[in-house]
Amino acid sequence: MRTLYILRVIVVSVETLILAGAWLAFVYFESELESLASSLSLNNEVLNYLMLLPTVLAAWIINEIRVLLQEDKETIRILTNWADYWRLKIHTWTSLGFAGLFTIMSFLPWVVKSGVGTGTGLLLFVASLVGQLCLAISVYAARIRVKEIIAHVKVP
Repeated sequence: MRTLYILRVIVVSVETLILAGAWLAFVYFESELESLASSLSLNNEVLNYLMLLPTVLAAWIINEIRVLLQEDKETIRILTNWADYWRLKIHTWTSLGFAGLFTIMSFLPWVVKSGVGTGTGLLLFVASLVGQLCLAISVYAARIRVKEIIAHVKVP
């Protein structure tokens, strides 16, 4: 049961849709991506800061997940006594995995020294940035929802 739930959380997600969309764009629009990347002329200083954006978002996501699960002792007590706490943990671990994957994807163009000057590098960077933004939004929404639930539980 839990294994199927883990697979469902991973496969049925916006992040997987972004990864699949990036793969399809790479397979079917590689030449268009190359021409788009070659036509872009961005300042190198701007590119250096843009390269760090997915990493900064990953750090923010990691911190938000930590605060989500360990905000205070009362919250920890309420969450760990919740019957479906294991589902929340699966979602948080999956989010951490996607954050790491998108961070690695954003570094690949710079590790191979191509940057966003190639279609593949541009696609990897854009997919990782969009993936991190979607992930950040979902983690933030989860944190708000858990706070609402905890506030409702605390107030009789």
